[in-house]
Amino acid sequence: MKDLPLLKEEIAGMSHQSLKMLQLTHRAFMEHDTDLITLALEEENKLNNAEKAITTSLVDLGRSCAVKDQRQKTVVYADIVGDLEMIGDYCKDILERIQIKIEEKLLFSEEAVKEYNELYALSEKALEEVVNALDQDNPGLVKEVLASQQHIDTLVDELRRRHNQRLIDGVCIPIACNMFLNMLDFTAAIYYHTKKIAKNLSKMKK
Repeated sequence: MKDLPLLKEEIAGMSHQSLKMLQLTHRAFMEHDTDLITLALEEENKLNNAEKAITTSLVDLGRSCAVKDQRQKTVVYADIVGDLEMIGDYCKDILERIQIKIEEKLLFSEEAVKEYNELYALSEKALEEVVNALDQDNPGLVKEVLASQQHIDTLVDELRRRHNQRLIDGVCIPIACNMFLNMLDFTAAIYYHTKKIAKNLSKMKK
């Protein structure tokens, strides 16, 4: 049976896969590259396999722990694993929109791309911080993302409002507008799950 230190290393590896998938997804969007979509989906398969294997090991370990504190830690780490897998799921949702965007030759306005990149940058930075904390097994390294007062829903609401105004002004077409709004929501969900991981890590004591 795997012990918790080994499982924490595997979870750190899984976090790298989720970050890599997020970055590949963004590159596919910016470069209109279907090969990058394929690479990103390969990372999603790795994430799914890792989630199943690590969760099974955590459950086995939790059941064998006689100390309540150790059992609780396995529960928290299982939650973290689930959030990492969810990040992959939302990346996949974005990739599906990018695939359609490429096939239909749809374009976003410069303002839309700039706004999406703003939201993406927040999500990437938060996930990088989580990855670093898991790598170093140091929950204290998530302080910055937890201290952030950025309310992602407020930002997304503002970005949605601006984009709907562009639709009314005739700057973009409805199908592209809906796709953009979907991407905002999915990226906000990635940020949400990343911050949830940070909150779980903050509960841990080395």
